[in-house]
Amino acid sequence: MTPFYTSAEEIETLVKGFNTKTLEKEKWTHEAHLTAATWYLKNYSLDEATNLVRNGIKEYNVTVGGTNTSTSGYHETMTIFWMAAIYFFVNRDTSKSLLDTCNELLASPLAERTLPFEFYERETILSTEARAAFVKPDKEDLNDEALENILKNKG
Repeated sequence: MTPFYTSAEEIETLVKGFNTKTLEKEKWTHEAHLTAATWYLKNYSLDEATNLVRNGIKEYNVTVGGTNTSTSGYHETMTIFWMAAIYFFVNRDTSKSLLDTCNELLASPLAERTLPFEFYERETILSTEARAAFVKPDKEDLNDEALENILKNKG
């Protein structure tokens, strides 16, 4: 399998663009979100990383002409969910480089866009309530065991 990134510099450039709000809107993909989250989790505690990502996404959305409303833009439950899932992945082997961690995450089942639906009913996670404030999973608890099972069963 071809790695998503070929150098740590590519990742640093993406994160710098996100941080400075100069990253082109079309480059702010699902994979870019996961990459930025991984970078933050390799450099900060879970709480610090989550706050930085949360604020960064909100600011980035506005900078590129988007909005953060009850129906579009920033989504609190998705952010908390993805940060928790990536935190689990990053901490499975903290000795791995940022480059290896990002590439392995993006190649894993934990990077699939549909992952939240393993834990949430569609109507729950797509609700305006879940966009505005964190809502706990209503299908399966989000924990290390559940995430490890996904890696083993779908990987």
